[in-house]
Amino acid sequence: MNNNSLYADFAARFAKVSLQSLIDSFNAQVGCRGWGSARACHDMALIDELKRRGIDLSAISQGGGTSFAHKVALDSDGQKLIIADNE
Repeated sequence: MNNNSLYADFAARFAKVSLQSLIDSFNAQVGCRGWGSARACHDMALIDELKRRGIDLSAISQGGGTSFAHKVALDSDGQKLIIADNE
């Protein structure tokens, strides 16, 4: 399976799930140190779906990159990701 197919599979899956499920998927990646093409496709499709739904990602995105360093939640308006863990 090539990367385009992996990305398409993840994108199709994410398009069908709830916003909370997307956030849970994001939070499951926090602290994971392994890396590979499948994870890259997963994470890219996840971020793309959040953007497609109009979610503000400024709390985790900067300079074109996305940080999976902190767990996130939705703000009270349900339009923006906020850092959810206590550090």
